[in-house]
Amino acid sequence: MATLRCMCESSARRALCRARRRFNLGKAGYRMTEPGGSTFGRGRFDLGGAMIKGIKKIKGLGVYGDYAPPAGLAEFGIKNLIYGWNYSGKTTLSRLFAHIERGDFDPDIAGYNFAFDTDTGSVTEGNAKTCGHLVRVFNTDFVHANLNFTGSPSRPILLLGAESEEIQKEIARLAAMRGRVVQGVANQQKAAKVDADALADEKKTAAAGTKTALSLTEIYTATQMEKDLQVVNLGIGEYNLSPEQLEADTKLARTSDQDALAPVPKVSAKSQLAQLWAEAGPLLAKTPEVANAIHHLTENPTIANWVERGLALHDNKQNCEFCGNELAAERLDALRAHFSKAQADFKSELQGFLSKASAARLGFAKFNPLQIAGQFREKFVAANDAMQAAADAHDAVVALLVAEVEAKIGSPFVSRTMPTMPEGAVNSWIQAGFDIDAVIAEHNQIADHFKVEKANAIKRAKLHYAVEFVQKYKIDERAEKQMIWKARVQKLNALGEAIDKARFELEAKISQAQKGREEINRRIETLLGSDSVQIAVTKVGGEDRFMLVRRDGSTAKHLSEGEKTAIAFSFFLTKLQEIREFEKAIVFIDDPISSLDSNHIFQVNAIIKDVFFEQIAGTDEWKSKCRQVFLSTHNFDFFGLLREIGPKGKNKVRNYLVKRVSPTASTFTNMPDSMAKYSSEYHFLFSVLDEFQKAPDKTDFKVLMQVPNAVRRFVELYTYSKYPDGIKGSVDARADRLFGAEKSKRILKVLHHFSHGNNIERIATNTDLMCDIEAAVQEVVDWIEEKDPMHLEALRASL
Repeated sequence: MATLRCMCESSARRALCRARRRFNLGKAGYRMTEPGGSTFGRGRFDLGGAMIKGIKKIKGLGVYGDYAPPAGLAEFGIKNLIYGWNYSGKTTLSRLFAHIERGDFDPDIAGYNFAFDTDTGSVTEGNAKTCGHLVRVFNTDFVHANLNFTGSPSRPILLLGAESEEIQKEIARLAAMRGRVVQGVANQQKAAKVDADALADEKKTAAAGTKTALSLTEIYTATQMEKDLQVVNLGIGEYNLSPEQLEADTKLARTSDQDALAPVPKVSAKSQLAQLWAEAGPLLAKTPEVANAIHHLTENPTIANWVERGLALHDNKQNCEFCGNELAAERLDALRAHFSKAQADFKSELQGFLSKASAARLGFAKFNPLQIAGQFREKFVAANDAMQAAADAHDAVVALLVAEVEAKIGSPFVSRTMPTMPEGAVNSWIQAGFDIDAVIAEHNQIADHFKVEKANAIKRAKLHYAVEFVQKYKIDERAEKQMIWKARVQKLNALGEAIDKARFELEAKISQAQKGREEINRRIETLLGSDSVQIAVTKVGGEDRFMLVRRDGSTAKHLSEGEKTAIAFSFFLTKLQEIREFEKAIVFIDDPISSLDSNHIFQVNAIIKDVFFEQIAGTDEWKSKCRQVFLSTHNFDFFGLLREIGPKGKNKVRNYLVKRVSPTASTFTNMPDSMAKYSSEYHFLFSVLDEFQKAPDKTDFKVLMQVPNAVRRFVELYTYSKYPDGIKGSVDARADRLFGAEKSKRILKVLHHFSHGNNIERIATNTDLMCDIEAAVQEVVDWIEEKDPMHLEALRASL
């Protein structure tokens, strides 16, 4: 890797200074940044290679909502291996380290807090920017931030190359030629822009005219008009309105919501008159039962009422308040006997019925016809008049009923016979109600859909004006001119690209990014086994940038996930060479083989060994080239390979486990010794199965979370060992042959349902099916115990 040094009083020194300014390279001991601002070279403070010892807390970061280290969690070593299945929280953990690398929150992820324990004290979100730890993180965020897989440039690796005076002269000649091409492109683009700007102004004016013509309150600018133009281009004649149609739609469009007629409530005519008339007959015929009635009072109701009111005034009196004569006790007793309780109750009953009869009056008042739509107004007026006449006739009959009751109250001892109720009073009122409600329903149908009808009218008028605009400003002809200008620009750009290609090939020989490109390409070829995807150097804004290309030089698009992983990891490893004091660096690599085929894990393992570890001369021991390295993976075979490389020893190497403990939470713990000793994924998977069988509570999420994926993978490997049919044989086909079709379906159906990335949500929401997991596991174990007991015995012995 080329280094930066100062060459006194020479052109090389001046060039180097320019390079420093160009790439933000500082002098030794100062902070240096790559394009985009991430730190490299020396740290913000020289900590002498301080180590991170552990995580003290995490709050509010994804699955680590409230994490505290469990008791006995080992301090971080030099080499730290982290195993966990997909979606367990490995990448989230790496983002915590990336916070220290950036010194601040990611714009897309904020609101969390944390604390690392280090040799020099705590590192938190508050002091991460000034803590001085030199951290580098490889994860999906690194890929998104540094590489563009759609063919756009990405940031280069800043490694200096050589210079050549002759090549520089040729580059200058090509640059002059390129300048003339650029001027030609500018001329064509200017002509296109002048017309496009004029058209844009015309659209603004036309849109404003449409807005005024239709009295629109909504936003309607050239942007909205452009959408209407796209619609009418599909068929202009279809949207042209006649003058009458346009006038009608414009009137409706300009009708404000406040002026729109509101729905009118229905009358729903009802009456209790017939029922009250029927009740009145027996009541008015009835007379009160009084054993000691005074004939004179019975025959003279007026006098009786007068005496009844005066009787209450003579309680405890000896003389008459009217004439002054002495009151005989026998006379008072006779009067009180006449006005008995039965008579009082009967009068009270009559008064109550009188109130009900009075309440039966309708008191109908005509509706205002102006609240009804014009097309229904004539019918409404007629119905309104009929309603008033029916109401008046109804209330006249109510008045007869009230008069009869009042007469009975005046002469309670006289039995009265109710006349026959006049015919049609109630029925006419009810029918009139039905008639007027029918008209109101027609009106409400329009009133309830006013906004929809208005919106449709506005839409039709907008499209009509859009058609007028297309025809007035000859949009089709101008579009053809734009295509001509565009074609000329494309031809000139093609010429310019040919010039650029020649110039870039020369510049690549002396480019400051060339050595970085060559290093990345070497690593990509190692990982993929071919040069099907390579990094090319291009210029953007006067700076070197990388672009992904295919073997034929075309922009690389539609990359496989494996190609993306290989490119991203190669890019990351090469960027590490920018760090001048790599021995002080702390590196976190998150699942570098997440999308690579299983046969690539050996190449990745070898590359990690070469980049991060070296053998101590004259010994069998190995040491780390950086201060600390953290390696996470979901692949148990890869985890096994990582255990074999680098330094050994309990205090230098730590193994950790990340796992889900609930649908929304994960934990970071020491890897159990029983798990760390397994040499293959197959042994590990059986241990998960065995642990589940022995668990006292098989519905506990901590126990259940790993089971579906583990058992499905175990069945896949076990059946493959029995029927190694190659890539054509699926696990379902092999299971059918081994277990039988019926048992195979019972086992695999539930495992397929709960496995893969969505198993957490499915387990959390399908408690009724969780018992099927236990049954599936038991069937697998029972079958092996019966058919392959020696194999099961060996597996159990390995635990």
